[in-house]
Amino acid sequence: MSDKPFDKLNPLDQIIRRTAPTGMCDTHTEVTIEYIQGFELFNTRPYHNYETWSDGYRVTGRGVTVEREDLDAAVKSWALKVANKERGRS
Repeated sequence: MSDKPFDKLNPLDQIIRRTAPTGMCDTHTEVTIEYIQGFELFNTRPYHNYETWSDGYRVTGRGVTVEREDLDAAVKSWALKVANKERGRS
């Protein structure tokens, strides 16, 4: 648990902590955020050329994996997919 009040945490930290709240379990990895690079991984912006190298993020946890070019988009998309999964939606 952070020593900061919840509303003082970084917004991405708040999303992660809301989506994967602390529970009664021993130490384990709840969420993994990877910075990934590769050929033609992301081409989401109009000014991007195809056939190029790019980088982005992979967020994995609670049975969901999401890859996005930007960290904020990856965390938000992951949290939404986890919420939908827990509600029984795809």
